[in-house]
Amino acid sequence: MHSNNTATTQTALGLADRAVLAARTMRDKGIGEFTRRHDTPEQWNRWARRARVARNVAAALQMPADSVTVTDDPDRQYRTRNGNVPGDLITVTDPATARQWRLLTDFTGPGESWFVLDRCPGCEAEVPVVRIACLADLGDYLDPDSDVVPADEARDASLHEADCVLALPN
Repeated sequence: MHSNNTATTQTALGLADRAVLAARTMRDKGIGEFTRRHDTPEQWNRWARRARVARNVAAALQMPADSVTVTDDPDRQYRTRNGNVPGDLITVTDPATARQWRLLTDFTGPGESWFVLDRCPGCEAEVPVVRIACLADLGDYLDPDSDVVPADEARDASLHEADCVLALPN
């Protein structure tokens, strides 16, 4: 059964129209997990967990929930009792500017804090530079007048080029 809930303007969309728009957006983004989410209980659990991660990040950064996407991290895998699984790569897209930030889960505060991925100024490798838990943390990192201390993880030598002076020696 489909609703005849048509809106006259984009800002006046009802729940049904926003739900259909959200589903179409997920399909258009080519997020395979969306189309496979009902295939197995494991797929559903992964989908539901990532939806929760997206909601938590959106709330912490005061962003609309649909501006946060959680996908497989192609560079990081984590060991579980059932074998390795891809980590979560969290992409936050600012609807006002289309600028994107990439985040990783901070396992010292899962669901409560994340690492911002950014380029190392010494070698241009993408590294987790700073932990954030709220919009002010991100703002402190982005503020050129701030003296944010990089996370220890940002200096992990395995993430940098061999001659990078910012990486800690092994």
